Amino acid sequence: MSGNRSISRRAPLLAAVVGAASVLLTPSAPAAVAAPACLTGSLAFDHYDAEAGTSKPLRTQVARNANWELWGTTSSGTASRRLATGITSHVDGRFSACYSGALAEAYVVFRSSSTATWRVIKGKYDPTEYSFSSSRRWNVSTSVDLGVVKVPSSMQRAWKVVDTLNLLYWKRANSTSACWTSRQASGSCDTLTYVWRQDSTDGGYWDYGGTNFVILAGNMPDSKHLILHEAGHWWQWQLYGRTFPRVTNCNPHYVELSSSTSCAWTEGFADAVAAYVLGDYRYVHDSGESDSFVNGPDTPAGTTATPSRAAWARPCSTCGRPPAPTAATGTAPSS
Repeated sequence: MSGNRSISRRAPLLAAVVGAASVLLTPSAPAAVAAPACLTGSLAFDHYDAEAGTSKPLRTQVARNANWELWGTTSSGTASRRLATGITSHVDGRFSACYSGALAEAYVVFRSSSTATWRVIKGKYDPTEYSFSSSRRWNVSTSVDLGVVKVPSSMQRAWKVVDTLNLLYWKRANSTSACWTSRQASGSCDTLTYVWRQDSTDGGYWDYGGTNFVILAGNMPDSKHLILHEAGHWWQWQLYGRTFPRVTNCNPHYVELSSSTSCAWTEGFADAVAAYVLGDYRYVHDSGESDSFVNGPDTPAGTTATPSRAAWARPCSTCGRPPAPTAATGTAPSS
């Protein structure tokens, strides 16, 4: 009898446990996932094309591998904050800046840099990048297409530098890391830095032994050859482990006149970088005038006293200075 009473007392408890388990095991409807709020579009800039000649026609180019940031607020009355970052497409300059939830306000900030691999800043001692914001949208709960977002004309040359440097990055022949050379590992890349100001007259050189930045001024970015030539000096320094030859008799230097072995090696390397990257064997000045690198029986002769063509009379920033290593971190733009 005692055994039966024990069983009868446990039966209601067992039924309750089984009932609870059935409740726990019953499938429930999945929780609704909030649709992302996105601002999409493409980034583009106008530029004067010195490679097309002295008329320098105004053209429009998409800005590839350029940094963007999504800013906004999740509720009205709160401060705007950065919500997401990314880079534009390496093909067509498109961007898709998204946040996992509705936004009371949203806009995209574009910066004159590509990841932390290269950038354009405002001064040797002013690390501020050029930046501007897209138009603002309110109460964004789905994808909103901004169309083509144009870089303001006052800073369009900074984005031409950013876009042109893709051409060298894609041909750097480094398959072991995302850096400019295989000497550095991904995540610890040196940053190629350009300084540019429209109202400056100091430019057209690589500041070797000083900041190790490329310094451009005014309309100099109109020439892709000039941009890539100066990048070639920095890149040669990188390839040789932040060392550079002591250069003599190189100020000024000319396209087709001899100066010194060290000048020929360093300037010739920078010329070759631009020529190879662009597939265009000449030096194009920012005015649209050009000098051919092709040499043959009909090439006119000249001397340093009476050059037969335009002098390449820029400051020689690489003459006789010791190396000064710098370092920065970075991740890879898209190839």
